[in-house]
Amino acid sequence: MTANEYLEYVDYFNSRLYERYYTDDVRLDLPQKILLGKHAVRDFYANLNRYVHETIRVRKVLSEGSTLMANIWSDFYCHQDWPEFSVCPVVKGQIVRVELLVIYTLAGDSKFSHIRAGRLTQP
Repeated sequence: MTANEYLEYVDYFNSRLYERYYTDDVRLDLPQKILLGKHAVRDFYANLNRYVHETIRVRKVLSEGSTLMANIWSDFYCHQDWPEFSVCPVVKGQIVRVELLVIYTLAGDSKFSHIRAGRLTQP
């Protein structure tokens, strides 16, 4: 996957159309949770989107072989109070920004089979 193809994925992600880029058995390692399978990832984001709208912005992306690494800002725009949000408790109207380092493993069909995200900053 090239950097430009990754930026296309980011556009899809920001439009909440991320499933297209995941294998059926994708593994997503988040700072406080591990999700297994495309359906688990979809359900996780469906719940997240009930409270916040996440927009990611790419700072740097590197790609080599089947590995892609991205340094991103993830902005969460809260549209409903969510005291249990895993990043931090949020209230309606609040914006939370977190810097992340994300490592993606690509399957042969250029879909993500493993995604590992780690926070570089705390809100």
